[in-house]
Amino acid sequence: MKPAERAEKLEELYVRIQADPEYRNARMGEVFVPGRGALGDRPIVFIGEAPGRDEEKERKPFVGPAGKNLSSLLDEIGLSQDNVHITNLLKYRPFAANGENRSPTPGERRYCLPYLIAELKLLAPRLAVCLGLSSAKALLDDTSLKMAEANGRLFERNGLKVFVTYHPSPFNYRIPGKREALRKAFQRMAELQSQMV
Repeated sequence: MKPAERAEKLEELYVRIQADPEYRNARMGEVFVPGRGALGDRPIVFIGEAPGRDEEKERKPFVGPAGKNLSSLLDEIGLSQDNVHITNLLKYRPFAANGENRSPTPGERRYCLPYLIAELKLLAPRLAVCLGLSSAKALLDDTSLKMAEANGRLFERNGLKVFVTYHPSPFNYRIPGKREALRKAFQRMAELQSQMV
């Protein structure tokens, strides 16, 4: 599929999501945040859990502090946000009663998953990289998944090669052990994807 055709089909999928009255609930923001990035053959696709406040403002995933950390990790392995594709499991920001960001509920993850799988089938990635437990639990259909065991590992599910690592959130990035685990996972991911070209 050519990039222009892929972009058109992704846009059709995004229109379907926005038209689905069950997708967004009262505990989510009103701003739809689509995926962005490379649309060539077999890109690496990074999947977060949901947009945050910064992403909602810019209508782009991973533009806030976690996005800066992601850029640093990509720089270390010779990639940039321009030559990968970045998306989220949920396309609207889930928020708590106090207005702060919150993690998606299991029900929200389950409902959004078929749309994410459809998005990934259109992107046909050589590697789908789950950034954090929310997207990993959903995509691997494993609610008991533990990040300490899954970080840096490759799985196969739904016809996809799925790689799991910690979310590059400022919270994780400030903890030396988790930051080092992220770096090692990204190095491992770079080795794996270079063998898949």
